[in-house]
Formats: sequence, C-alpha cells, structure tokens
Amino acid sequence: MAIDEDRLDGLPEALRPVVARWYERLEETHPSINLAADVENQLLRVVAVSDFAGSTLLRDWEYWQSRLEQLESPPDPEVLNRFADELAASEASIDEVKSRLRRFRHRYMLHVLWREVAGTAEVAETLGALSALADRLVAAAGAYAERQLENRCGRFRDREGTIVPLVVLAMGKLGGGELNFSSDIDIVFLYPADGESDGPRTLSGQQYFTRLSQSIVSLLDEHTADGFVFRVDTRLRPFGDSGPPVTSFAALESYLLQHGRDWERYAYIKARIVGQAPPPAVADDLFGNLVVPFVYRRYLDYGVFESLREMYALIAAEVQRRDLADNVKLGPGGIREIEFIVQSMQLVRGGNREELQQPSLLRVLPALEGSRGLERAAVMRLREAYAFLRRLENFIQAMRDQQVHDLPRDDVDRDRLCVAMGYADWESLARDLDRHRRNVTREFEAIAFRDGDADAESELERRFAALWTSDASQQDWEAALSGQQDAGALAELLAAFQHAPSTLKIDAISLERLRRFMPRLLARVVRCDDPP
Repeated sequence: MAIDEDRLDGLPEALRPVVARWYERLEETHPSINLAADVENQLLRVVAVSDFAGSTLLRDWEYWQSRLEQLESPPDPEVLNRFADELAASEASIDEVKSRLRRFRHRYMLHVLWREVAGTAEVAETLGALSALADRLVAAAGAYAERQLENRCGRFRDREGTIVPLVVLAMGKLGGGELNFSSDIDIVFLYPADGESDGPRTLSGQQYFTRLSQSIVSLLDEHTADGFVFRVDTRLRPFGDSGPPVTSFAALESYLLQHGRDWERYAYIKARIVGQAPPPAVADDLFGNLVVPFVYRRYLDYGVFESLREMYALIAAEVQRRDLADNVKLGPGGIREIEFIVQSMQLVRGGNREELQQPSLLRVLPALEGSRGLERAAVMRLREAYAFLRRLENFIQAMRDQQVHDLPRDDVDRDRLCVAMGYADWESLARDLDRHRRNVTREFEAIAFRDGDADAESELERRFAALWTSDASQQDWEAALSGQQDAGALAELLAAFQHAPSTLKIDAISLERLRRFMPRLLARVVRCDDPP
C-alpha cells in the first residue's frame, strides 16, 4: 500500500519517491505499522537523508519498531559498555563475533544519526559518541582476540615474568575523540617490552603481537555479509607500509630520535591510547618519555614554522592538483585547514603550556584565545566553521556509509543535505558554507606565514635586515625608526635582544632563521597600535 502523499509534504519533491519506495518495502514485510505522528515524521526524514539508515531499518525492523521513541535520548554509555564486556568474554566463534560487532555498530550509528537529523545533538556529542563506540569496540575486539591467541600461544611475558600488554595508539580524529560518521580509524600497535610467550611454542614480541594485531584488524575491518565495523589504517606506524605491523617502545624511541620528522610531530599531537587500558606505568612511560618529548619542545618552537610553511605549500599544491574545491575536508577553507591552525599553534606553544598538550581540537581551540594566540572573534569563527563543516561531512558520509568528503552534484543528494542541515534550498546552504570557508581561509593564511607576500621586499624590510646583520647600536635602531610610534622604547628593546648573550650564543641555523624573520616581523610591528 502506498504511503499517503500528505505524510511526505515536509520533504523536497525529489526525495518523496525515494521515501515512498522505502515505505512500500517496509509494509511488504511488516503490514501493521503503527507509529505516533511525530515519530513517523522523524523516521521519514532520517530515511530521506540516508540510504544507510533506510537499509538498516529494513533489515532490523523487529528490533527498531519498539525502540524508535527511545532515540530522543543520547546513546546510553552503559549499553555500549555492557555489550563490549559481554563480547570480550564471549566463547562464540569468530564469525559470530564479527556479526555481532557489525550489527551493534549499525544500530548505534543509526541512533547517532537520528539525533543529528532531529537537531537535538550538538556536534561535540556526535563526535564523542562515535569515538566512544570505536574505543569500546576496539577494546572488545582486542580482549576477544587476546583470549583466542592465549588458547594457542599462551601469554606474552617480559624477562621478569610480567605480562606485557598490547598498546593501541589512536591517531587522527579517533585520537582526538572526534571521529567521523564513516571514517577509518588510524591506529599504531605498540608493545612496551621484549620477552617471549609462555605457550607450548614460544613466540617473540614481534611474532606474538603481529598475530594479535592482525586478529583485531580482521575483526573490525573485514567486509562480511553484515558489512564492516571500522576501516583500520595502520600506515602512521614507523616507516609506514614498509615497517613492521607492531613496534616495541624501544624501537619507537629509536625511530623518533633518528627519523622523526616535523609532520610526524604534527600527527602525534593526536595520539591517544584506546582499547584495553595498559597499566598506568606503561601509559606514563609511552607519553612521558616518548610522545610528549618528541612532539613538544620546552621552549617556544619558532623553528617549526619553516616546516609548517612547507606543509602549507604541500596542502595548497594538493588542493590545486586534485581540484578539491568541493571537498569539505581537504579543500580551501575546509576541516584540514582548521586542524592546521590549531595543531601548528600547539607545536609552537605547547611545550610550555600544558593545556595545549591534548589531542582534542574542540578543547584546545578555546585555550588558544589571547594575546599570544588567536583573537576571540577568530576563535568563535573557527569554532562555528568547524561545527558546521563536521556536521556537513557527517551527513555526506551517512548517506551511504562511505568515507567521502565531496559535496554532491546530484540534486537528490543535495536535497538530502538540505533536509539534514535544516536548509530550505541548496543555495542557502552553499551561501553559509562559503562564508565559513572564507573565514577559515583567512585565519589559515595568517597562520601559515606564506612566503612571497607582496611587501616581502619592501624598503622598510631591507633597512631592518641591514641593521639586524650589522652590529647596530640602540642609537642606530632609533634613527632607523625615526617617525615611528614609540621609536625610542622599541629601539631599546631591539638592541637589548640583538646583543643579549642568549641571542649571541644560538646556533647557526637559528641565527639564519632570525636573520630572515626579524625584518619581516619588524615591518609588521611598526604598524601596530603598541609596537613595544
């Protein structure tokens, strides 16, 4: 039986046939559908927005028909924890465990999407709920896989006989606790100490933990008749695809000291332990002795700007080469630019500001407000843009449970986004999107300190450069600054800094950086309201 047209009145014309066909399929198998009007209205909107939601509901209607009204509340953490604990202790076969993981994941994701479409969930709730799901399912898969391996190979112990745990380090958006709707999860598998397994056949740490990590990836990543749980990406490990699947703490320390590059420091800002929690001493060792000293310097790390400029150039070149104008993550004014702004400032200032030493962008961004960071208005604009872009990205991915970031060009999919985001038409949505992206690009270009600015070779900079490379006195600086506001006070500060013992003792690389940086800085300082 066809659905009454008046029940579809709230949907765009292009989406009504899509929802009507879905409803007909539902009635074919469940002819007695009796829902409250407000619940049915929300159900039809969710189906209109997402093919994934429609197929999940059809496949699992017996489960959902009595639970739709409960979706007004956020997902219950206790339900997630109970499922994870039960699965971790399960004696079921691997195939059954894979099926249970996938079915639970789909139900949970539908719950999250329902609240997003209803507009009752803030973006922080959505990203946090998706990250919590990944955290607990990684833990459940790890515990189950460990028990399976223990039955064959025993436990892995160090030379003192202490059990050695597998440490799962999340990177990227999972590390930040801000996972996408259909994102992969970036993971690095580590183990803290060498030894051997205590089973009938002894295995080395590399052998034992490689088997364990491969089992975890298979439980989560493999596509079955029930779909997948999470796509797992392990390429951020030392040496990437060419490196071993798991790494000891000692090997990680050696790699970071000898081969660690600034882009890896940038990536490790997001590092966070997920899955089964190791003993506190192990976590303290990993972060206190390896990750934090590698990422954060104890001084203001201005030297990293050169690497950040190179990263900026690579980002700009990639956008141009791949024509990413419609990509809300990688394109101009997109999510990656907001991440660049925040993480670059964490690298520069995080060494002496512990509040910046955390993986969550949403928590760090407000801490950047101030005279040595971002203006309050800039923080507000970036926060609003981030929330808008992440909601938009989630709805793009929720359409078909695919890891995509491009704006749709199809009218039906554009209508889906308008319904999900609460816009009357595509032009209105695109107008707000452009506004947010312009705001992001403005801040991004200010932070990136791009080479080749129009005034880079100005006469003022050349004059300052000549003074900086000479043994200029305070009087020389004051003469050069004649006519500028507070010339005397500024000259005193410059001469004191230029001739300070700490400045004179720095290495050649830092001296060269200062030689290039100071003239550009001063040309901007003299235009400020308060140059000193």
